[in-house]
Amino acid sequence: MKFEAAPKPPTHPPICASFSDDLNGLKSASFQSFTSIAPPASSGLVATTTNRIVVAGLDRVELRADTREAAAPLVRYVVGVVDKSSNTVKFCEAPQLRFKTVVKARSQFKPTQIGIKNTLARHILGETFGTIKRKKAISAQERNKVKVDSLVSAEQVLKNVIDDSETLLPSLESIKQEQDLSRLIPPFNINASTPAEVYKLESIMTAAELETINVDFILEMKFKEDLKAELEKVHPSSWVFTRIFEALQTNQDKFKIRKYVYILFMMKFLTASPGVLRKGIPLPNYVAPQITAAMMEKFTEQQQDGDRGVKTGFPDRLKDKLRSFILCACLLVDGYRLDVDTLASDLKMSSVKVATMCRELGCAVDVSKKGSVEKKTAKLVVPLKFPVKTMGAKR
Repeated sequence: MKFEAAPKPPTHPPICASFSDDLNGLKSASFQSFTSIAPPASSGLVATTTNRIVVAGLDRVELRADTREAAAPLVRYVVGVVDKSSNTVKFCEAPQLRFKTVVKARSQFKPTQIGIKNTLARHILGETFGTIKRKKAISAQERNKVKVDSLVSAEQVLKNVIDDSETLLPSLESIKQEQDLSRLIPPFNINASTPAEVYKLESIMTAAELETINVDFILEMKFKEDLKAELEKVHPSSWVFTRIFEALQTNQDKFKIRKYVYILFMMKFLTASPGVLRKGIPLPNYVAPQITAAMMEKFTEQQQDGDRGVKTGFPDRLKDKLRSFILCACLLVDGYRLDVDTLASDLKMSSVKVATMCRELGCAVDVSKKGSVEKKTAKLVVPLKFPVKTMGAKR
């Protein structure tokens, strides 16, 4: 057998090796490594770079050798091609090629043209042999088709309309300010740094109105039962009774007692019937007219009563406003804290709704448990934050 190295390098002579027989089926095989012999120094020939050929008969050949880090790679791969017709073997250098495997997912899709043809064929069959219901469905589908060309021409027009409408939309900050102004609560200072700066008692009850309230008969009472009976003639309120009784036991502050009595008048006004409002006497006769007039102005409105003319109305919206004013007054005269459960009983409301109204005033509601009994306490906190109103029902 003849061996030939192709191409023939001028400085690296070919190296030949013999193949062993019967290598098929073996998992490993021994191989030999051949290099060219350097010429003797006395010959005067130039020594060439030492080549190494590893020969074996398997698909995989492994060569393990030590080399210096700065040295060139030790191994070069050579492919031997056997030509049986000429009984020769050619050795060709085989460069290393690095391959990267890329896996592509097979995408499932339906050809558009085939889908259109199938739909058209089904429609033709349906219009020819289909039922009345099927024919109506085909007609409806044809009517609902959207022409893409018309949408493209209308795209810029729609964009201009949207841009013009966007400028008319209010900003989030303006919506928040509008919500705050529409709240059914007393005037407030959103930038308050202390609870005392949030609300002013003067916006609920003026000093002139408080001066008109005579509390001398309360100061003269000696028995708790007499005080409770006298107050219940106006309106039964555990909260007002407890606060007035405590004031009588301490310093008998006449100005503070007047505030409690004014809150009692507000609770009485809340129970006024339409007939009483028409007569204009929602409060007892001994109450000063300016107090009655002030409450009528704040918490009622004039409504058209058909052919009868105008009547004084007390809608639920203004009733909620009065309840908010009552709760706010209780906060201001009682150290910016209030007992939610006691006031819920006095106002004939659930404690959940009273807690919600306290949050509308900017309060934080704490719930404490003692055994199986829950106690809710509202406290006015700063910086002032109000619940965000949402549109629509909860899902």
